[in-house]
Amino acid sequence: MQIVEELHAARVGHMIDLPVAPPAGELMSMDIDLVEDDARSTAANTASDRKLLIVVDTNILMNHLKFVRILSTTEIPGFDSLILIIPWVVVQELDRMKEGKLLKHAQAKAVPAVHFIHDSLRSKDRKLWGQSLQLASQRLYGLRDENNDDRVLKCCLQYQELFPCSLVTLCTDDRNLRNKGLISGVKSLSKEELSAELLSLSQNAEVCHQLLIAKQQGSAAEATLLEKSSEKEPAASGLSILLESIVSDLEKSLGAALSSILETEMKIAFGTLWMEILYVKPPWTLIHLLRCFKKHWLAVFGLIMEKNLLVTIESIYENLCKANNSMDFTTVRFLLQDSKSLLHAFSTRSDYHGVLPQAFAQVSRLLQTLAEVKTKVKPSSSESTVNGKQEDACLMKSHHQESTVFSGSHVPQPSRHQEIWAILENVWISICQNSTDVFQRLGTNSALSTSSVASLEEAFLYLQKLMAAVKDILEGIQRILAPDSNYQDVETLFNFLIKYEVNKNVRFTVEELRDCLSQTEYREKLAIGHRQLLEMAHTMQQCSASVYMEARHRGWCEGLRAQP
Repeated sequence: MQIVEELHAARVGHMIDLPVAPPAGELMSMDIDLVEDDARSTAANTASDRKLLIVVDTNILMNHLKFVRILSTTEIPGFDSLILIIPWVVVQELDRMKEGKLLKHAQAKAVPAVHFIHDSLRSKDRKLWGQSLQLASQRLYGLRDENNDDRVLKCCLQYQELFPCSLVTLCTDDRNLRNKGLISGVKSLSKEELSAELLSLSQNAEVCHQLLIAKQQGSAAEATLLEKSSEKEPAASGLSILLESIVSDLEKSLGAALSSILETEMKIAFGTLWMEILYVKPPWTLIHLLRCFKKHWLAVFGLIMEKNLLVTIESIYENLCKANNSMDFTTVRFLLQDSKSLLHAFSTRSDYHGVLPQAFAQVSRLLQTLAEVKTKVKPSSSESTVNGKQEDACLMKSHHQESTVFSGSHVPQPSRHQEIWAILENVWISICQNSTDVFQRLGTNSALSTSSVASLEEAFLYLQKLMAAVKDILEGIQRILAPDSNYQDVETLFNFLIKYEVNKNVRFTVEELRDCLSQTEYREKLAIGHRQLLEMAHTMQQCSASVYMEARHRGWCEGLRAQP
């Protein structure tokens, strides 16, 4: 909101009351008005040419560029196309801000926005149009432009006249500009409102499509038309918008929590010098915060938290970078699960002025939303899973914390590879479920009363077996992921599957397993699974150590090595 408020103040105060003239800049040397020919060729717009024209304000391009990128590849049911409109004055503002001439802290966000527009125009992307200098300089209804807000609004009104059969929507986080738009008869939405409305349109279209199929009425020609219409509407459009919204909410909640943690712990460690030592100075994005945690881990956070928590931070950082480039279900799920694990870990130290409980609750709600995605938006084939139940079942609870699990396969692969990966998932699911039962039994009575010694003893001894199994898996995966791994390493994992899985479930050979795990996608998943197994092993070790002395007193530890 800082950029939104500063930009609004600058516009109202005429600090950036730019004249309609082309200054020298990266975008200004080009003819950006791609709509001129379209305007002439579609003078007789009909109902069959109904576009959704979204006029994008400067603050949206700077604060929500990832969302804008998704819009540029999205088709919305009920419209022939979705077009992004960049007003001339927005191009001017970005051009000034990328040079560092306007607004504090704005340059870093203006540069990527300028590059996005420039690349889209150079590639002649028909999904992005620019208001030309000629169009921007025309008077509308004989009115003069009072400030840059009014120039953005004039752009909306001009495109309403050019495309009377289309829907023009202004997207801005500036509330006063939205008020002006609504007063002038222009549909005006914030980023969050637009995201929710587009998602609703996608959901409603899917429901209507299913109802039409269920009726099984109409001629063969109508059925063919319906089928073609369904093919034209990308099934993943709503999913992409929803995933972007989830990640955006995660960045806010997790960012607020990590900001509080970083400031608090740095002050404790370095006192009044903490700001001088800080790796990245505020204001922080979530990426900046994660970099600070990694940079100051040894000197600050590694002294107060478990060492393996750094793995979780690195995983969040990697998946957040990946999400910025390409949004997919698996990446978002990993982000949420790792974030929940991270917040839970720090909550054992402090609530950090009440910020952590709020962030933890928000991330939990986002996880719940993600779990309901399949019932709201039909995933594309690239988001399909081997088994939906396996995906939902991959959950382990330890001390009221839900830890992360292996991912299902969300990337289309040969069916044989999917079958092999499903077996690996089954092993993980089995360990998750069994460990959850063990944790619940050992945690039901901290005093280990004599009335339930038998069940507690069984739980304790079974935990030792689980720990040994996880250790074997970790060693096997580590050897497979090593640069010098060989056939024998894969064979070791294969033998483990034979030992712990029902033989009839393992219907592949060592060679097939090796071929599957040599694929880049599955090696990446295996690497992530290895990190998650390390966390699970640590949790098991903690649980075992917490009851070891009592178990030893009761004679359950004969033949077992003392716990560290």
